[in-house]
Amino acid sequence: MKENRKKVIMYTTLGIIALGIVALTVTYAYWRLTKEQTKKNVIQTGCFSINFTGENDITLNKAYPMKPEELENFLSTETPYHFTIENTCDNLATATINLESLNAGSEKQLNDEYIDAILYETDYHNNLNSEKQLNESMYNDENKVISNSLHAYELYNFVLQKGETKSFNLLLYMDSNTPMETANMNATWKGKITLSAGYKEEKVSIPTIELGNDIQPVENGDGLYAVSHDVSEISTNWNQTEYRYAGANVNNYVSFNNEIWRVIGKVNVQTDNGVEQRLKIVRTEVEGQKGFGNHAWNKTTKNDWTISTLKDMLNGIYYESSSGDCYMGDSGDTAEQLTCDFTGEGIMPKGLNSISQNMIDKDILWNIGGYSDNEITIDQFYEKERGNIYGNNYYSTHPVEWSNETDIGGKHNGIGLIYPSDYGYATSGGKACFEVNINETDTNCGTNNWLKPKNNYMWFLTTDTHRGYDTFIIGSEGHIYMEENVDFAYEIWPTLYLKSSVKITSNPHLEQDYGSIDNPFQLIDTSL
Repeated sequence: MKENRKKVIMYTTLGIIALGIVALTVTYAYWRLTKEQTKKNVIQTGCFSINFTGENDITLNKAYPMKPEELENFLSTETPYHFTIENTCDNLATATINLESLNAGSEKQLNDEYIDAILYETDYHNNLNSEKQLNESMYNDENKVISNSLHAYELYNFVLQKGETKSFNLLLYMDSNTPMETANMNATWKGKITLSAGYKEEKVSIPTIELGNDIQPVENGDGLYAVSHDVSEISTNWNQTEYRYAGANVNNYVSFNNEIWRVIGKVNVQTDNGVEQRLKIVRTEVEGQKGFGNHAWNKTTKNDWTISTLKDMLNGIYYESSSGDCYMGDSGDTAEQLTCDFTGEGIMPKGLNSISQNMIDKDILWNIGGYSDNEITIDQFYEKERGNIYGNNYYSTHPVEWSNETDIGGKHNGIGLIYPSDYGYATSGGKACFEVNINETDTNCGTNNWLKPKNNYMWFLTTDTHRGYDTFIIGSEGHIYMEENVDFAYEIWPTLYLKSSVKITSNPHLEQDYGSIDNPFQLIDTSL
């Protein structure tokens, strides 16, 4: 009996120990502490999307080698292949348009070399690749989009700003030199337009063109000139060398706002950081492009740009692509209040799109000094425009600067007019012309000038300080006039400065010269 009792005690003790172990285990579990992250770790890919839409596929039946004298009629009557490319993302995109030839299958194959392609951008109808005969020099086979295509021909490469849309037309026809032989009879050529696109981050670089570096200045004739200034009494910073296009026929055309504008040059401007340099462009007369008509500089007789109704129109309804009040009339007559429509639906040009608006440097301080005489040199005009000569004349007390701070009415979106000095420096006479009277029309200083209006008088930004109601104008003969009432109606050419991040680029694969009307410069914002 004693032995059995010992066993019971022992079992009981083991049980107590076991219970103790369980209790300790449970207690330890209550000591554990857990935490978790309050926010998620997220990796999101960037937007990459290009829309490509097309219509009116080309089918030419009974085609034959097109003679040169037949081509013009063909191009005006034939329906092209129309297509649109849209960058739906917020990044800068590069795009290449290929024409890729395909196997004709069971039909007799017509060789690529007998096909000519014409591509043009529909917004301003300039021919992007001339009449191109498909040949080996255009091969882009390494970048085929259709893997089994015979060859890929690069027609055009360009840059799309964020959200930008471009539309194109393509025409195809048989080359005039196609041999009239059996091998080419009853034959078929097939092909497709393809698009390859990438965003800026995927490219090594987007080539840009720097005035004065990539395009060298000339000493005479038409081209880009280096212009130095000595106006140290205003500011030593104004002594920087500018680069300005001069001559009667210069390749300074640029695509802006789906239109053709022209580059005045790389010029000095006042910023919050002092005097810097910006690209300055102007919307001039271009054949086939809507003009603005004749507008008053101001509806009142006060020649103060900060309260000008023309300033309000350009930086208001024109900038916004809307409609509203404007003041127009026949050239040289007093203007009357009308409604101007810049939506693109009427006779007026369409206003600025959002891409173009974002390229304008709106923080630039515009100098709006004036002078009391038109018989001075170009260099003297440059100095007077940037001078501080208002405030001493009873008739003409107003600001000498136009900025966000000085503007009346809150219309400072960076659109103005050209200066007399802009016109003067656009003559091809070089330094010799800078030192003579700006109205020397009996020399090439007054005739070889791309900024000279063709058929009308045109307003300058610069005002007459002799009287408080006059502003300078220029006539089609190249003479600068003063004492013109600001409520008269004359032609206007909108002018603006581009942001420092906006650079010139172009299509290097085209045969036309950079900046020609058939191959205008393109603009990209390198900050995107």
